[in-house]
Amino acid sequence: MPQLSVIVYGPNAQGHLTELLDSLEAHPLSDAEVVVAAVGDWARETAEGHAPDTVVVPLPDGTTDAAARAAGAARATGRWLHFVHAKDGLP
Repeated sequence: MPQLSVIVYGPNAQGHLTELLDSLEAHPLSDAEVVVAAVGDWARETAEGHAPDTVVVPLPDGTTDAAARAAGAARATGRWLHFVHAKDGLP
């Protein structure tokens, strides 16, 4: 079981999800998993095209942020949960 689950949630608005997942791939986290609660087909397709060990939770368009966070948390296996919106960036 990983210590940390990074739960990315939300739609792929203006390509921000792609940038965020690229950043996570460029800076792999040890003892962590990435769970993407992908809202809509575009977000799902984007997430599935990234690292093979990324857990993708497909959700329909219009899913609220709260529901997406809950769905991601339900699939997470880490001891700690960290939520990152798809529009947010990581250094």
